[in-house]
Amino acid sequence: MTSIGIIAGSTRPGAFNPQVVSWVKEQLDAADVDSTVINFADYNLPVLDEEIPGGAHKYANEHTKAWGAALEPFDGYILVTPEYNHSVPGPLKNAIDFVGSEFAHKPVAFVSYGADKGVRAVEAWRSVFANFRAATVRDVAAFSIFTDATDGTFTPQEVSTAPFAGLLKDLLAWAEGFAVVRDRLTAQMVG
Repeated sequence: MTSIGIIAGSTRPGAFNPQVVSWVKEQLDAADVDSTVINFADYNLPVLDEEIPGGAHKYANEHTKAWGAALEPFDGYILVTPEYNHSVPGPLKNAIDFVGSEFAHKPVAFVSYGADKGVRAVEAWRSVFANFRAATVRDVAAFSIFTDATDGTFTPQEVSTAPFAGLLKDLLAWAEGFAVVRDRLTAQMVG
């Protein structure tokens, strides 16, 4: 069964992120998709302290090894990202900078939110994940903190939730396809 990691994208006190992450998890559960929420805050990552870039997968620190191990087993990912100051949130970017190879030959989809629905953060993330040899799903479920929230409670509108169906369809199809790619690459390395 295809397994999807939902990466929670904010540690900010009072953040909107946990509500959006819960919504994503509910959508995957309703679609009978095996998924797990991964929160980088659980790994006590300092400001990047690895000497060798994450793509080399030569981690020196135990916190990096644990974070990488938490990401590794999934066939694809949904990154739930806020947009801060027209770009990605710094703590999440720091967490992603620790690793890299865990995302190789896997699809990544985005659920974003912010004053302008988080679209600029998503565009920045696409470049980051391309560097890891990940494929990013085109459709994005993007939410406005003005129209998809009521008194601090996530109340997504249908116009914002509609792209999630296409996002999930592509994510699952690509996850299956990339599993074949990873198997072939492993066989080539062994053979």
